[in-house]
Amino acid sequence: MPRLTVEEARRQLYGLASGLVRLRKPAGSLLGRAGLVGRLRRGGLLLAPEIDASATLDRLERLTRENTELHEELEALGMVLLALQGLGLGERAAGPLYGLVRTFARDQQRGDE
Repeated sequence: MPRLTVEEARRQLYGLASGLVRLRKPAGSLLGRAGLVGRLRRGGLLLAPEIDASATLDRLERLTRENTELHEELEALGMVLLALQGLGLGERAAGPLYGLVRTFARDQQRGDE
């Protein structure tokens, strides 16, 4: 979809909407078939097919769930590593797992800042 001025979009809105409503399969990304509308064709308003927006929201929700699950698993691993440290086994017993959890903890601290 091209970049349009506000006036062009206003004149073409019915045709644009008719074309977008006929779409049955979502694009690979929200911006794949989206158009920009604004003064001097510089954007400001994004005109995207509803099917693409819905698919993007579904992907975002799925990725958020997966991310939450991974964080929960890493937190559980962190507790295991703390227990290993308490037993005096620490990094030697857990090896690469220890580094993974430490990296996660650092990333979490950065995200909280």
